Order: sequence, then structure tokens, then C-alpha cells
Amino acid sequence: MKRWHRLLVALVVVAGVTAGAITIQRRVATHMDISAISASEFEALIKSLPQQRRDFYSTPEGKKEFADQIQMALALAQEAKRIGLLGDPEVMSQIEMQKLSILASAYRDRHADVQITDEEIETFHRLNPTALQEILKLYPQLGQSEDARDQVRRQLAELRIFADRAKKEGLDRDPGVALQLRIFPSFAIQQHVMRRLFESTTVSPEEIQRYYDQHRNEFEQVKARHILFSLRPKPDQTTPPDKEKVRQKALQVLQRLRAGEDFATLAREYSEDPGTRENGGDLGFFSRGRMVKEFEEAAFSLAPGQISDLVETTYGFHIIKVEEKRTAPLDNQIRLEIEQKVRAEKINATLEDLKKRYAVKIALS
Repeated sequence: MKRWHRLLVALVVVAGVTAGAITIQRRVATHMDISAISASEFEALIKSLPQQRRDFYSTPEGKKEFADQIQMALALAQEAKRIGLLGDPEVMSQIEMQKLSILASAYRDRHADVQITDEEIETFHRLNPTALQEILKLYPQLGQSEDARDQVRRQLAELRIFADRAKKEGLDRDPGVALQLRIFPSFAIQQHVMRRLFESTTVSPEEIQRYYDQHRNEFEQVKARHILFSLRPKPDQTTPPDKEKVRQKALQVLQRLRAGEDFATLAREYSEDPGTRENGGDLGFFSRGRMVKEFEEAAFSLAPGQISDLVETTYGFHIIKVEEKRTAPLDNQIRLEIEQKVRAEKINATLEDLKKRYAVKIALS
């Protein structure tokens, strides 16, 4: 990753957003008022992206995904304006950082071999003596070491210098870059709206209980044992065992189980699962989503006391015996899982409503 691009990840604020915040807010609010993007504009936007992203977003699937991302980001930007987030200095600084990064990226795409000299770095900071201090004052974690401070200091200067050069060359008037400057700052805003949504979306104890009662199948658990006949190479071998020989061995053990021999005893003798072998193959209780698909489907299809046929997974052949089934109790862990799931559902519903409320039409072709 190029150093000027790493700055976008490392820094979350750009120096100098102070008295001009109101002017910036008005300008951003105007730029975010986008109701439609034509097919030609959308193509120009894609062509202005770095090569790797351009290749993906030029495909039919990529275009749809890109359009969905833009529609959501612009909707959240409109919501940010409605709830007053565009007056937040941190939000405004991130918007300005996004714009600087767009301009710097456009310049570097056209001047890949250009480097910023140490003298230019020093000149920038001599002309902008408080730039680094303003960043570190708001985000002291960026300067936890001298090396980190030096890196931030250099990258900030590079970003600003490249962005200034881009403006002097008129790159901000390039159709694709101009669209980036109008649209992409909304991506810097959406994380703040999402944070507000998360903080304001609550889930009551009654909602947790209701979800648990209505989705008991999701909390079904089985207590099972298994015997594993591994198809993976042993530690002292480089090739896997013969699959048919392993299968025949597993079938012989299965026949002995069907004849009534003790499952735990045979598991201790034959299982190649080091984690459960000494415990007679005991897996304890587990819920859906804990085991590989084939194993889970077999285990949850068995009634207590039943023994499965051979079940093949990436690990090898399994014989499974289910000993008990139950619904997991509504303990603190399950409550937390339900709370997170219900909150996510509420937030997703809100996002869909916002996307409809601030609908942006994007022509893909």
C-alpha cells in the first residue's frame, strides 16, 4: 500500500478544520444532495477508480454492488445532515481527509514516479506549524512513539502536497474525480451514523424472551459422542491413508456397535480424535453452527440413543451417537446472542427505510 494511501487509514482527522467548519458543512450538505446518477456518470466514476477496483466494479456483479454501496452511503449522509452530524468537527475533518485522499490518489495515478523530498516535507510544516499538533491533540494515540509521530508527520505533508498539486492541475474538474469528491465523502460519514444507530437501538428483556420463545429451534442442542476414522496423514507420514481401507475399518466398528457393544469403549479403542478419545468420544452439548455441515446435519437428525451411519467430513469418517437433546437455557450468553441479533435486525430495517426515504437512482447501463 502506498504511503499516501496508508494515511487515509492511519489518520482520521485533517488539520485546520476550525473556524471554517460551518462553511464546509454547508458545502458538504449541498454536495450530498444527489438524487440520481446517470449511466455515463456512473461509468466515469468507475473509470476514475484504481485499477484493481475498476476491474471488479466494471463487471455486472461489481456494478450492482458498487451502486448499492453508493445508495446506502448517500442515504446515510442525508440522515447525518438531518440529525445534525455534519456540524461535528470530527465528522467534518474526516470528510476533508477523504477529499484530500481522493485528490492525492488522482495525482499519484498520473504521476506514479513522483516523490516528495525531505525539504518539501520541512517546508510544508514550516508553513503549517500547527498541523501535526492539531491532529495529535484530538487523537493522541497516533503519536504514541517517536517513530509513529514522524510517520504521521511525513504522511500528512505528502497527502496535502499531492492534493494541492492535483488542484493546480485541475484534476478536481475531471468528471470521474469530481464525482468522487461529491459522492465518496458520504462513506466517511456513514460510520458515524451507524454508531448513532447502534447507540440508540435498544433491545428490551421482553423482546429477548419473545425471540427465544418464537425461535426455540435455533437453540436446540444435542449431547453426542463420536468415533473418528481419520483420512488425514499421520504426523510421521506425508500421504493420507487409503480411503477404502479406512471406510472398511469404520464399517466393521459400526457393525459391532449395531450388535450392542459399548460406544464409549470402542471410541477409546478406535477414535483418532485426540480431543475426545480418552473421554469415550464425548462431545458434550453443542448447538447448530458449531460443527462442520455434514456432521451437524447427521447429529441433529438423530433421536436420543440412535447411532448414525458413516458420516464423511473433511476430517474423515465419523460414527455419531446422540445421547440427549434439549433447548439451551436462556442464560446470559444466549441473552447476549439474542440481543445482538435483534439489534442487528432493527438496524438493518432502519437502514432499508433510510435507503427508501433518501432514494438515489443509479443507472447501471
